[in-house]
Amino acid sequence: MSNINYTSRTEGQTKINTIIWTVPHFVNLLENKTTREFRTEKAKETCLDPICTRFHLKMQFLGRDNDIIEIYYLSPDPVFLKSILTICLKRFEERSIVIKEYHTVQANKWQYLATLFKRDITGYDGRDIFLLNDGSLRLKFQFIVSNDIKVEHSNVPEAQLSNDFENLLNNGLFSDVIMKSVEGNEYKVHKAVLASRSLVLKAHFEHNTTECQTNIVESPLEAEVLNEVLIFIYTDKAPSVDDVPEKLLAAADYYQLSRLKSLCEEALHKKLTVENAIETLQLAELHSAKILKQLTLEFIKDGQAKLITKTEGWAKVKSVDLIKAIYEYIMNDDIEADIK
Repeated sequence: MSNINYTSRTEGQTKINTIIWTVPHFVNLLENKTTREFRTEKAKETCLDPICTRFHLKMQFLGRDNDIIEIYYLSPDPVFLKSILTICLKRFEERSIVIKEYHTVQANKWQYLATLFKRDITGYDGRDIFLLNDGSLRLKFQFIVSNDIKVEHSNVPEAQLSNDFENLLNNGLFSDVIMKSVEGNEYKVHKAVLASRSLVLKAHFEHNTTECQTNIVESPLEAEVLNEVLIFIYTDKAPSVDDVPEKLLAAADYYQLSRLKSLCEEALHKKLTVENAIETLQLAELHSAKILKQLTLEFIKDGQAKLITKTEGWAKVKSVDLIKAIYEYIMNDDIEADIK
């Protein structure tokens, strides 16, 4: 039987609902091949706020040996929310697994949130990576509900603003500036849209600059990357972020597109391996991607350091500061563990 703890608080126009789901003896649950689904029970709440019992959770076990665990949640009401899943580790540490930005959630329909892997829960050498000292798995869910944009009817048509702006980019209607890639590819765009989305692009049109006089912006980006950046600027979407996250991270940093930068960090985190950990850490350092840097250092710390020192990326490291940062991060964790 699992343990559920619900709390909620209000901040301005949003309500933050936190659910901590603790599943004891989780490895035993994984080893039970007949278990294909595990849900939270209906909570016996004393909380007078009905939001406390709004969300329900479940796990689905996939694969012959329950190698894949998919996490879902359900809301009885249609809402507009942001969801965050964090895993609670030993020594009071936490690790963010997934962050999904605000989107509409239908009522009484299970929503996919994240995937966990059995190999991450029980490491290759038998270490429990994601488990607490007593063998339990503890997940923290945060559902941030926007009260002022709450959806009252599930049949409301989907918002068309993103599609309309994408059409505006594609057909170039009423464009007043040309943006060129490094190869010379031209894109008909709009000053107002560019300036509203990027402080760097805004600066091109605020003063007596060459761009302001010629209405031509020369970009240092390749056409493939510039096209994706413009799609993001116009639609707030990044359809190819998983294909070229390294290049898009550099572009997002250059044009100060913070949300695109976060999407790139998430994509690079998902692709993190022993072989590319050093390159990813160098990339994060180069573009001030603090979240990616932190997640990569945690990856190295979690029993991967010895393997990483045998990779080609490690052999090519020339930065003493980078090696020092890795060493200090690992040693600091060990010192804290000895103190506790």
